[in-house]
Amino acid sequence: MNTASMSQSNSSVTQGSCNRIKAASAPVLPPKIVSSTNLKEQISAPSYFHSLKENEAPPFEIPQRPNRPQILIGTIVTEKDIIGIISIALYDGLNKALGDFVVAKKIIANYNLTEKKFAVSLMVETIEYAAQRDFNVFKLSCLMTLYLSTHMFFKWFYWLSPAALWNYFKEIMIRHTIEDSPDGQEVFEPEECFDILTHFHAVYMSNLPLVHILTFGVYRLKLSWPFKPK
Repeated sequence: MNTASMSQSNSSVTQGSCNRIKAASAPVLPPKIVSSTNLKEQISAPSYFHSLKENEAPPFEIPQRPNRPQILIGTIVTEKDIIGIISIALYDGLNKALGDFVVAKKIIANYNLTEKKFAVSLMVETIEYAAQRDFNVFKLSCLMTLYLSTHMFFKWFYWLSPAALWNYFKEIMIRHTIEDSPDGQEVFEPEECFDILTHFHAVYMSNLPLVHILTFGVYRLKLSWPFKPK
């Protein structure tokens, strides 16, 4: 056997061995299926609200014109209200004082216990947040007013999207931060405004599906158990 034939024979053996090793070790992968369908991008937490693009069409048509963001100083919670809440809290506790306040202001119906409990928890969290940042009584009353006003805006329409709610809160925060705004008044500093936006997103927007259930109620809860009974 000449040199050329030996070289060709060794090459074919080596190639065959490589092929056998590759075939034995490589995993068997299914063929790739190329689909031309564009999948819809899913958005986090309240995606079942955000994906309702048909909100703008019947039967989910907005019943009336929504409230326009505006100055809310002294409209819901005043400095006098804060002093009254503190005086009642000294005897009956803070939760009782805040619960009576939201009912008296007709923000929440007295019979809706779940929403009432949520509103009280939100106000307690707001008071603790304001205390940690040394807000005075005026800033605290304004902050509680903004939070309660946003919750009332959320209750205004059952199918309100999270984007619309977030835009509303940002607009009213701007009107209470920028000094030179034609329809605004500076209550908070820009750094405080950014911090409040972060706080509201953490305590309210991130829990919006739960807030929706506590506010409007739920009539059926379906649970699926992925494990088979033994």
